Amino acid sequence: MTAERAPADGRHSTPLVVRLYRWHVRAYCVFTGGLTAINIYVGGGWWSFWPVIGWGLLLALHFFYYKSITVDETWAQVRTDDLRLRSYDLSHIKDIQDRVEQRDTSVRPGDERDE
Repeated sequence: MTAERAPADGRHSTPLVVRLYRWHVRAYCVFTGGLTAINIYVGGGWWSFWPVIGWGLLLALHFFYYKSITVDETWAQVRTDDLRLRSYDLSHIKDIQDRVEQRDTSVRPGDERDE
């Protein structure tokens, strides 16, 4: 599979999505910087604000799409492990994890407990 073609099953090619997103960020920075520079040079109010905001919203939508395509189970597992390692009370997390595995009633929602 090459980065230029989508796979036969209809999924998007992740390397292509990554390249297009990076191109979009660069184009946004260059063009909005240029518009702002022109606006400062010419004067007459901040007319460049509206194209910058509009394009910024489109870039935000592109970012959400990009993240939805590039996030996978490995990424989620690495982030979960990172959060666990940063926790100050690892024994508490281990205790909860053990109780969940043993199906202890203390980790069930209140309406499902056998009290």
